[in-house]
Amino acid sequence: MHQVLFYFILIPLEMNTSEKVTADQLSQSKRIPIPYASKYEIDPYGFIYRNNKKLKLRRHGSGWFAYIYDDNGKAHSFDSERLAQTLFEGDEDVLTRTDIEKHFKVRTVPEFPRYVVTQYGAVYCVDPPKRGKNSGSCYLVSVALMRNKPYVTLYKADGRCRRKQVAWVVASAWED
Repeated sequence: MHQVLFYFILIPLEMNTSEKVTADQLSQSKRIPIPYASKYEIDPYGFIYRNNKKLKLRRHGSGWFAYIYDDNGKAHSFDSERLAQTLFEGDEDVLTRTDIEKHFKVRTVPEFPRYVVTQYGAVYCVDPPKRGKNSGSCYLVSVALMRNKPYVTLYKADGRCRRKQVAWVVASAWED
């Protein structure tokens, strides 16, 4: 009786950093010390090293996070790929209020002074929050569809949030 073996080859549609980089490339890559933790180094691919040994990274959400101790002994957790991009390639371009007002024809939303809107319905937050993923830079507010109509979530000056229809936001800002 003959045995028949079938081999299945799985090809990933998207490759993460660890799959793109070979061991030879890692050993030859340039490393720089992490600014607040002198015992640790980072390479351009986001891998963290201590004493020439690669640390294990943990997956949280969409990123790979490293857990290290700074020079004062305090523990830190951070997205290593984002830190590598910042250290090796520089900061990303940051959208500012003057850029938005200069390049787009916008008006302030009367009830929500933190936001400006274009005639075609793009809503921008020009007074960014102090904490969170959008902290420190202006951003385009994301739109959600409810009953086939676009809505945005806007925050008042006192922190209360309101979900408003984009058509209402445009009409309130652009009424003449």
